[in-house]
Amino acid sequence: MAKRFIRSVLAQDEAVTVSTVVTYDLPVNPLSHVILSLKAANDTGTIANYSVWTALLSSIAKVEVLYKGQAIFSGSLADLMMLQWFLRGAQPYAGNIVKTNDDVRWITVVLGFGRRLFDTLQCFPATRKGELQLQITYAAAQTGIDTLIAQYETVELLDAVPASFFKSTTLSKTPTATGWHDLDLPVGNDLLGALLFSTTVPTGASFNASVGQVKMLLDNVEFGYSFCNWECLHGEMLQARPHIFMNEHIHRGNFTTTVEGDTGPQQEDDTKVQLYSWLEYDPDGTGEYAIRTSGHSRCNLRINQEPAADAIRCLPVELMRVVGAV
Repeated sequence: MAKRFIRSVLAQDEAVTVSTVVTYDLPVNPLSHVILSLKAANDTGTIANYSVWTALLSSIAKVEVLYKGQAIFSGSLADLMMLQWFLRGAQPYAGNIVKTNDDVRWITVVLGFGRRLFDTLQCFPATRKGELQLQITYAAAQTGIDTLIAQYETVELLDAVPASFFKSTTLSKTPTATGWHDLDLPVGNDLLGALLFSTTVPTGASFNASVGQVKMLLDNVEFGYSFCNWECLHGEMLQARPHIFMNEHIHRGNFTTTVEGDTGPQQEDDTKVQLYSWLEYDPDGTGEYAIRTSGHSRCNLRINQEPAADAIRCLPVELMRVVGAV
């Protein structure tokens, strides 16, 4: 029998109010992914407020998928966008990338529960009505955009009997001093990778980074990443992911105040991409390299903080096995 799916709308062009929390009941059939689109108009009378990604992503402070109140996914829209990019190699889409004031814009981020979309073996299992929810926390302000509108859609997989799905929630820490410190990760499930956010990254005349160097430890024994530097980790991971449209950038030029001209060489513009890296424990998608934390008492990152009092975030990806699955 042919596989079947249902794609349906969860929120249709809903006006967004800042500093509000909205909750939606997700469908009860096995769920492949949720599509999050935000539409807005440019508020770029002050051109410095224009950005390719930042304004739209920053309008949502937190996205959560909750099962019986427990978080399956939890993070800012920006963090979850980057997580999905590293997991699936699929960059998000931004439409009508123009700077003109009042022109419309939109961005789409897909939140998948497995390595591949439409995978009947790796998706969120069937639930009862009201058990699985999408909760959106809107930010307190919008800069560079206005008239924000939300569109949310879902894809259910009829007759799917999943064996596993992904879980990822945000761990945050702000050390008060430079040097090495520990960040504990969850134990009990296989760990497939971890997204790292570094507030400070090499820029200007400094190579300092909030995640300057990193190690992974399992029961206080180095596991996989015995020692690596931010520059090597970040650079290597980006080579494996297409990111031509991910880098916000500027061009230099010699223009008058009223006439645009040809631009000069591209320069980076403190992009979202520069602030993230990825610890990979599933390079071939088989799960054979995963950290099997079950039976262990501790799994933790050891991070060398170069600037003091600088926030870092980590979104570990756990493989959750469905009870009773073959």
